[in-house]
Amino acid sequence: MAATDETFFQRNKGWILPIVILLFAVILFAVLKATKPTAPSRPVQEKQWNVKTVPARFESRQPRLTLYGKVESPRSSTLSSSVTAYVAEQAIAEGNRVSAGQLLIQLDNRDAQLLLTQRQADVDRINAQIEAEKVRYQSDLKALRIERELVSITQRTLERFKNLSSRQAASQNQLDEARRTKQQQALSLNSREQSIADHPNRMAQLTAQQQQASALRDSAALDLERTSIRAPYAGRIASISVAPGDRVRSGDTLLSIYNDRNLEIRAQIPSRFLPRIRSQLAASASIIARAELDGQTLDLQLDRLAGEVGSGRVGVDALLRVVSSGFSLEPGRAIALDVALPAIDRVLALPPQAIYGTDRLYSVTRGRLESHRIIKVGDTIDSQGKPIILVRSDSLQSDDQILATQLPNAISGLLVKVVGAGPLPESEPRVESAPTTAPSAEPDQQAKNAAE
Repeated sequence: MAATDETFFQRNKGWILPIVILLFAVILFAVLKATKPTAPSRPVQEKQWNVKTVPARFESRQPRLTLYGKVESPRSSTLSSSVTAYVAEQAIAEGNRVSAGQLLIQLDNRDAQLLLTQRQADVDRINAQIEAEKVRYQSDLKALRIERELVSITQRTLERFKNLSSRQAASQNQLDEARRTKQQQALSLNSREQSIADHPNRMAQLTAQQQQASALRDSAALDLERTSIRAPYAGRIASISVAPGDRVRSGDTLLSIYNDRNLEIRAQIPSRFLPRIRSQLAASASIIARAELDGQTLDLQLDRLAGEVGSGRVGVDALLRVVSSGFSLEPGRAIALDVALPAIDRVLALPPQAIYGTDRLYSVTRGRLESHRIIKVGDTIDSQGKPIILVRSDSLQSDDQILATQLPNAISGLLVKVVGAGPLPESEPRVESAPTTAPSAEPDQQAKNAAE
């Protein structure tokens, strides 16, 4: 058995020996690496961020709302022609300010004047017929008395002829003639009485004709008057659609005018502000707004809310009346408004740099950040015109130090150093140099990383 092994090694020592040497070298390298001396490790240091804070002060503040509105006039009229005529005169131009009753456009009134003359003639004719009927009626009354006397006379004559005829003193022809005369006189009396009885009907007919003719005359007079287009109220000319020489028909637009002394601003109010505004209006409290127009301050006051919501709108339109005087506003002009909303109690007034996202801020407690949920209730500006955000929070206490620096990696537990109070300066926050890794989410986790 030994002789066999010796013979195998001798026969294969050419490749077995290098393998054994290589294994020995690997084991020696591993032993040397495991037994080499180690340098003492340096402790891990957290990155510390320099920040500024503002103290929490709960107070009553008025939110301010920026709206974008449009100038409107509640009294805007489009004047049109009521007759068919030529434009004779244009007394004003677009943009002119006019007074109530001032002549704006004069239409050719000759046709209207001729029609009025004709209608007046019809009225005069009917009036003459009425007077003639009255004269006829008086004449019939006088003739009635005469007719009755004649009937009495013919009746007595007939009685005499009857008496004479019974005594054979008168012929039958004379008696018949007396009867004929009596009947003819009775027919005449009956006709006269009928004429008198029909007098009220004839008067009623003539009166109706008189009223109709008078109405047509008055209508013609109105058409003549309306050939002079006058301002219905004091205002400003918005547009003119005709020029001298144009032929206009009834209903054609002539010009547009608006009352420039009673202008309003229409602006849409977001839905979240409507409850407070409605309660303020219900309490008859004033809601004041301001706007910058042509370098001057324009004062406005919320008058009412619109009665309907337009298609595609999510808010309700507010109508603000202009309080300031001496301003020249044009309907359709866009304007930015700064509206002072009702005051809200126990709110925090913070610079925009203190707000993270839409509902979060951080306070500094023992050098570390602590997250707080907030509710944004509005915006305002400070005495220097800088923007301020008004928020509410149930987890903050008075005089808590609120982070007023925008950190790109703000998180609860982040190590910070307060270097001042007030809003964030324009420069980026400085970082203390120290060899470390990124901060962990919580202090306990940071200590664990340092121990490792």
